[in-house]
Amino acid sequence: MAPMVIPTDDNAPGPFVAVGVGDNTTCALANQGQAYCWGYNFDGQLGTGEMTYRVTVPHRVLNLPGPAKSLVVGTSQQCILTGDGRAYCWGWIGRDQLGPGAALTPSGVSAVAGGLTFSSLAAGGGYTCGLTVEGSAYCWGADGYGELGAVDQSCVGTSPCYVPAPVAVAGDLRFVQLSAGRHHACGVSVDGTGYCWGDNESGQLGNPSVPIQCGGFPDHLHCISTSPTPIAGGLKFMRLAAGAFHTCGIASDGAAYCWGYLVTDPAIGATALGNSAYTSPKLPQRGSRLPVPVADGLTLREITAGNGVTCGLTVDARSVCWGDNNYGQLGQGGIDPISTTSPLMVRMPRAQSAPDIGEGDHACAVATPGRIWCWGGLNFFGELGSEPVSEPGVYAILRAEPTPVRVPPGS
Repeated sequence: MAPMVIPTDDNAPGPFVAVGVGDNTTCALANQGQAYCWGYNFDGQLGTGEMTYRVTVPHRVLNLPGPAKSLVVGTSQQCILTGDGRAYCWGWIGRDQLGPGAALTPSGVSAVAGGLTFSSLAAGGGYTCGLTVEGSAYCWGADGYGELGAVDQSCVGTSPCYVPAPVAVAGDLRFVQLSAGRHHACGVSVDGTGYCWGDNESGQLGNPSVPIQCGGFPDHLHCISTSPTPIAGGLKFMRLAAGAFHTCGIASDGAAYCWGYLVTDPAIGATALGNSAYTSPKLPQRGSRLPVPVADGLTLREITAGNGVTCGLTVDARSVCWGDNNYGQLGQGGIDPISTTSPLMVRMPRAQSAPDIGEGDHACAVATPGRIWCWGGLNFFGELGSEPVSEPGVYAILRAEPTPVRVPPGS
């Protein structure tokens, strides 16, 4: 990568240790276990007890049962994990994701049904998955595309349809890491084998035995795997990241691989795979059903995937992204280049974790002083945690330059 001058922080220390990005919302975890959210809040999904249209400053989530040790954000739901392994969620789907008889607090936060304790959580497109300390995977929420990986398929092919309590992922596998995408989820087993389940319309499961490009329901059912299928190619993984139409992973040697994006629209490339041999609509093959190496041979310690974009954290704590840049989601300060298969360094200080990027085309990452930097999209709802904001139907302001999120008062 070419050298570049990146901005420095404003030297104001921040309290944040983690950040999660949803569709038009962002949430963060502070060093004392408090959760903060900002962005779209028309239905009160920020957990603040209010229904303000948009929030540009981090507001503390109310009525959490205690300090959180981790936080995840999906397209429509947010969840935290407490120190005793209990999961609590809030969001506009509400009771459908929380279980029968769930008692919502005034801020909408409620315990996940079932009494399970988890070591980690992953949130996707209207569904959430949890990993127990024994390595068993459970999922709950939307299951129209088999994203819960469950034996019970009563919801598959039906939308909206939600499974309210956690159900075991089929196969009796033991995992060490889970990732939830739009309509598919993936996990790394204890021996490093990668598995994915759910929608495979674009080849995002990484297994050629599962059909692709099946069209609408009911034919689309052929492109769904309701149980975990191994990722082909024989690689062993440390981490996997499920996006909207593709999946990426870090192999045991630190090298990054991606697959998927076999879309029917000729106007859509596959730049998020990070390999120019698989991206151009003019090529006989776009996308890949098998893992392909990401360009430049970067060694990564973390990786994330969104809608047409992949990001990672290098071993020297630099944030990098590649793929589409039409909304400035690569953090380059503009839309030049409009897309790329080569990982580009995000214009922000060294980071604690890989940028989290949602389907609303914005991304955020925690810098080493505990400040959150966000970029991309049009900031219609304050999801970047700063102003100016765009006015829907009036004017739009591209926010491609990474900027620090304001520190919440009293944090």
